[in-house]
Amino acid sequence: MITFEESTRTIKVLGRPAHYNEAGSGPALLGFHGGGPGANGWDNTKWNIDALTVHHQVLLIDLPGYGDSPPMEALPGETQDAMYARFIEAFLNAKGLETAFLYGTSMSASPAVTFAHNNPQRVPKLVLKSPSTGANLLSTSPPDGIKALGVFRQEPTLENMQKMMELFIPKPGLLTDEIVEARFQSALKANAMPPATQKPSGNAEPRALLAGLKMPVLVLWGNQDRMVPLDGALISLAEIPDVRVMLWGGGTGHFIEFEHPEEFSAALLEFLKD
Repeated sequence: MITFEESTRTIKVLGRPAHYNEAGSGPALLGFHGGGPGANGWDNTKWNIDALTVHHQVLLIDLPGYGDSPPMEALPGETQDAMYARFIEAFLNAKGLETAFLYGTSMSASPAVTFAHNNPQRVPKLVLKSPSTGANLLSTSPPDGIKALGVFRQEPTLENMQKMMELFIPKPGLLTDEIVEARFQSALKANAMPPATQKPSGNAEPRALLAGLKMPVLVLWGNQDRMVPLDGALISLAEIPDVRVMLWGGGTGHFIEFEHPEEFSAALLEFLKD
């Protein structure tokens, strides 16, 4: 079983250290994480790394300001999506990777879309889980999970983290104290980092880029996602030219990687193998 300690790495990207975990060999697969407090690359996809590394060089990356990667400085007028897309390009260059599969989830799906849209020759295939595509079609906005995320940011207590994670993983009996504690400690670590002096100006509308994606795209969603509602799957079907959409029922939430690790890994490997 691959551990955090044996796979942890640091590389300089855009003049700052960037943390990631790396294991396996084969075509490169870069995995990112969402934008909630305590998010990081390892805890997002550690449930799947053993299966994925059989066929891929897997790199689970802490985006700047998350996990063990310090914040980066935005360029004047730069959106968050554009800033992180610039980081993805610089990371690939620093690692000497001309091409790579990208896996973006929730918040990180938009930068992955931005980079793939602008650099189609470098992204043979793209995987997106619960990508935010703008306003919800059918669900209330903001969703309950996003409200809980905001409550934790205002008052970062273990109790509020527990409430937030219960919305991440809503199916009874799945959420563990270990997951909540790890996420809480990761959030405290991120909060202790010195903030960037130049912050991004906000987010662009990622939906506008979906129709311009030139590579095959796999979109994954849980039917009880309380962070990014299932409505977005309809937008993905309507907008992305070459798309497959996989939906999990049975009360599946925002954390498919953990809730259905074998099925999640198998879906990625099947999609990427060609």
